[in-house]
Amino acid sequence: MGLATLASAQWVRNTPARSNFVPTKATPLRAQPIDQGQAKAGGDAVFNEDFANGLAGNNGVGAWTVSGADGALWQADTDGPNGDFSDPSEVITSPTAANGFLIFDSNLSNPGGSTTNRIGAVESPVLDLSATPNVHIEFESKLRWCCTATPTHWLEVSTDGGSTWPTRFNLSSNARINEDIHVNEDIGTHRHRINLSNAIAADPATVRIRFNHECYDCPTGAFVSHYHWQIDDLSILESYQTDVALVKTLYDKYPDDGDADLEYSVYPFSQLRELNMRAHIRNGAYVDATNVTLNVQVSGGGGQVFSQDGTIALLPANTLDSITVNGYTPAAAPDDLMVNFTLSTDGTDSLDSDNTNSKEFSVHPHWYALDDGSMDGRQRNGGDPYLMGNAFWIENDAMLYAIDVCVANGSTSVPGTALGATVGGQLLDTNLDLVELAEPIEITASNQITGLGQARWISLVFQNPVQLIGGSSYVAALEHFGGPEVTTATSGWSVPQVSFIFDNGTWFWQEETPMVRMNFDPSVSITEADRVGGVGLGQNLPNPADERTSVTFELKEASATTLEVRDLSGKVVRLDNLGNRGAGSHRVTINTADLTEGVYFYTLTAAGQRLSKRMVVVH
Repeated sequence: MGLATLASAQWVRNTPARSNFVPTKATPLRAQPIDQGQAKAGGDAVFNEDFANGLAGNNGVGAWTVSGADGALWQADTDGPNGDFSDPSEVITSPTAANGFLIFDSNLSNPGGSTTNRIGAVESPVLDLSATPNVHIEFESKLRWCCTATPTHWLEVSTDGGSTWPTRFNLSSNARINEDIHVNEDIGTHRHRINLSNAIAADPATVRIRFNHECYDCPTGAFVSHYHWQIDDLSILESYQTDVALVKTLYDKYPDDGDADLEYSVYPFSQLRELNMRAHIRNGAYVDATNVTLNVQVSGGGGQVFSQDGTIALLPANTLDSITVNGYTPAAAPDDLMVNFTLSTDGTDSLDSDNTNSKEFSVHPHWYALDDGSMDGRQRNGGDPYLMGNAFWIENDAMLYAIDVCVANGSTSVPGTALGATVGGQLLDTNLDLVELAEPIEITASNQITGLGQARWISLVFQNPVQLIGGSSYVAALEHFGGPEVTTATSGWSVPQVSFIFDNGTWFWQEETPMVRMNFDPSVSITEADRVGGVGLGQNLPNPADERTSVTFELKEASATTLEVRDLSGKVVRLDNLGNRGAGSHRVTINTADLTEGVYFYTLTAAGQRLSKRMVVVH
């Protein structure tokens, strides 16, 4: 992303559970015995396991066994990890988590921060897949570890009943978090899908699979001792003869090296650009797919505004690829837009339920946002100071007037923002160096505090508008100075290295998106006290002024408009006829270079109103 100092930044402390997460009791999967030697149709289950009976198995075939020096750490569980560096809030969120799952609770066996390596595997019973050689496996996984960047979590396959394990699949690479490395970071629950056809080809009659916690190539001195690995809801399924699928859809990407995808929930007029709409696709079948076509349609309040195809001539069986559709730039008009992705191929797709997806974003005159628009969680740092915010790519030069933030109320487990607390803002550059401070405010009323499902925005205005340079990235951050609690509202999830917290001298990245936005509205500093009869007048910036200063005003309806400047004696020293201005926000620059130092008053005349403010000129 160009945020140079954040290449490996991670917040290693526990992340509070999302406040609206209330797990419900799931219905256990019915044990399905394997049909030895019987063929299956595409999509049929060959083997199911939900671990409702723990290691004893709930699969109709047999028990799971453990191996390795620390295999006994694989246990049945229902309440999530425990230990010095993790807690039950990091429990797996699989569909049947309530009836049990397996966990390798490595941190629990390393109390006090000790760093003893832990190596252990859990192995399935022997499976006869001779009648179903074209199969894939799906399962839920949640993992977190320390303290090496080397892969340590594997799905391994044996075709000699477990004597040897020649095939390994690196599970940490499936989630694509932090360049596929998840050291110290709670990355959430992921559903994995891995094709087993080639892995079992040597002898599909004596197959075993295992989940192995081991670092095969750890550098000298490295260790794998924390935190946990949870597995649940495993199925081995007969693959379809034809099955192309959307794995991930994107309506924009970060314009860096192409692999750090970033899309915003709200784009301001000033930052509109051509969107790179893409889909990561998979041929999950055992037959090659031809003429795989992605159709992307964009619709807004006025109907469909874009429709275009991208095609791959050949997508071999059991492979991943991507298709990009370019050519769409949103119009500079307020709108809520829907992007519909549809994937197709020659002939009939045996499973078309995974061929479509839809995503939404908005265009706004002034707001730039990553968050989803209403609070669904909260982040805090006790009474300690911190910064928390998001990265923004600036496509075009623009003047930034404010950072908008939402501070959160409390829950039964997380304290909320205290009345009397002070909130500030910081704008940082690509190296996370300070560019400008936004004016802090004190939280004085409960209606400034956001609750679940709400968005009560607070504008932290810059004393002087900040010139942002196109082709650069910036971080807009909420600042807590310490003292009375400030809890930041969060909304939605961010890709890695996009949402950050600065705590105790170190930057970390997080997945929960802070409700922190850029605001390009020049009238943001105009308060209700500055409005009379549909006309609003803001304070000039900068003030005091040297060579020039800017005045922002707002009109409810179109009107002929003038701006005059008078000295203390009442003499008019400048009079500008601004012509007929339309409804909305406006900004005008006053040349003060030829004015003598002193106090002046500027007056806006519009719609039958005259509003005045004081300004100071210094040289």
